[in-house]
Amino acid sequence: MKTSPLLFQLSASSLVVLAGVMPSLLANAQTTISASTAAISASTTVATSTSSTTTTTATSALVLLKGAVIGTPENVNFSGQAQVSANVVTDPDFGAQPTVVLSIDMSNVTGVGASTGKKYVVSGQETMNRRLNAADLVQMTFPFYRSGGGSTASRIGSASFSLGYNVSTMKLTGASGQIASP
Repeated sequence: MKTSPLLFQLSASSLVVLAGVMPSLLANAQTTISASTAAISASTTVATSTSSTTTTTATSALVLLKGAVIGTPENVNFSGQAQVSANVVTDPDFGAQPTVVLSIDMSNVTGVGASTGKKYVVSGQETMNRRLNAADLVQMTFPFYRSGGGSTASRIGSASFSLGYNVSTMKLTGASGQIASP
């Protein structure tokens, strides 16, 4: 197995190397993003068996989220960061389009009640399989509830993520997101 770690922060106008990049790797980095700031890290793993070679490219991003869920008993304004992990896996046996195993963790996103000022928390992690494309719009719902109130009184919000991939390197190159009512 061979692993090449790469960690950098992307913004609309800059590429700032944070850690783990050798100068030769930096010379080959051609990553751009046009969305809001996202921190992205990537690595590639190659596994060889006697019959085939599978490549897995793991990329993760911290995506800033904001938005409001409108409803009763009160509107809730959310903000925070979602951890988006994309593991792109090749199919060496049948040559099918690579699959993205996408995991989205919104546990660092919190809400504030518009009329009471009470804190709301988000629970759960979503994992899904998607085909690798240069652009992918992912929409999901998530449960949330008042902090200390228990998950039995949960409500539902909606999150959408706009993801960009370099299909040649199989790496996530950009991510942005927002929260709304379902």
